[in-house]
Amino acid sequence: MRKKMSSLDLMTRLTVAVRDRLECEAPDLLDEIVEIRALNVEQAIGDPAPFTDFALQRGEERLVEAVVRGAKGQAFTSHLSSWSGTVSEMLSLPLSEDRERAIATAGINAIGLHLNWGDKTIHCRDASPKTCGEKMGRRLAEELVNGEKVAIIGYQPAILKGLSESLGPERVLVLDLNPENIGRTVHGVTVLDGEKDLTRAASLADVALATGSSMSNGTIDGILEAFAGKRTIFFGTTIAIPAELLGLERFCFEAE
Repeated sequence: MRKKMSSLDLMTRLTVAVRDRLECEAPDLLDEIVEIRALNVEQAIGDPAPFTDFALQRGEERLVEAVVRGAKGQAFTSHLSSWSGTVSEMLSLPLSEDRERAIATAGINAIGLHLNWGDKTIHCRDASPKTCGEKMGRRLAEELVNGEKVAIIGYQPAILKGLSESLGPERVLVLDLNPENIGRTVHGVTVLDGEKDLTRAASLADVALATGSSMSNGTIDGILEAFAGKRTIFFGTTIAIPAELLGLERFCFEAE
């Protein structure tokens, strides 16, 4: 999903929490160098056949990778860029832009992996996205046995296919911020506007299944507000360590 609105509350809380925890547990890490690089499509996702319309493949999003003491963390962004600095400098970056949020999120994922705060910080590749979508569909079909509807927030073709096949398209909504996706019908489900239709989707769905990229694109607070009181599950590697630190539910079946 591309950035359309900005709400920094949760991201700010995250960076403050990480700094506080490092000062207690590993203060030396604050002076460690973080290296951020952009990955190309092959490095990021490989060949996820039969799917050809992942945001990475269409050039709508990029994946950046941070390395801290050999540990790797990733985050999606709409801006292709590299960065190098200390952990302390990274945690002090202004968070008003997608680029800086992605750098901080990728770095936090690498730090968290290094310190065993969480795992699965590297995006799945090749056949694994298809497998993940199938597992996601089966998992939710097992848990949602009373006809509950799920709103997928952030178009992800493998997950949409998995849920459509396991739950039936009548129980699935999907939203995205990319105008090229809005209005398309995929696997029997029409893509709604991720900004204009968010409140309506929240009123229709019982569960939100939201992209972890919302952590870096500035939309996560709006999603949590819209679905307040309802189960909200995040998917993907961008939110790997943030979910652990912020107490958010996350499914990510094939990440490394």
